[in-house]
Amino acid sequence: MNMTCKVAMDLAELYKADLVSEESAGAIRAHLKTCPDCRRYYREYDMHESHKVQPLFDFDEDLSGMETRLYRDLSRRLAHRRVLEIVGTSAAIGAGTIMLAIGILMMTKKPGAKL
Repeated sequence: MNMTCKVAMDLAELYKADLVSEESAGAIRAHLKTCPDCRRYYREYDMHESHKVQPLFDFDEDLSGMETRLYRDLSRRLAHRRVLEIVGTSAAIGAGTIMLAIGILMMTKKPGAKL
């Protein structure tokens, strides 16, 4: 995979946080072996605070105990909703596939033949 300097630099924060796939990490490492500019950028990356994503708030300092529990409860509910959406979508796709298969079988059946 050929990686451009722009892509390698865009992925720096995710790479440093170990949040890229192994395939992407391998491509970044391969690029860094051949590109002195990107090697320097990655070496100096940690020194630049402007690149780091700042969290919206610090749980320990900005929220009371009750707010922390409410936020975590909301996070769990959203994760649960996401799972339900995936399960529902999968069920709909499965039902549609079965209906399509039955339709194809009915179209290929000879007139007067029993199923």
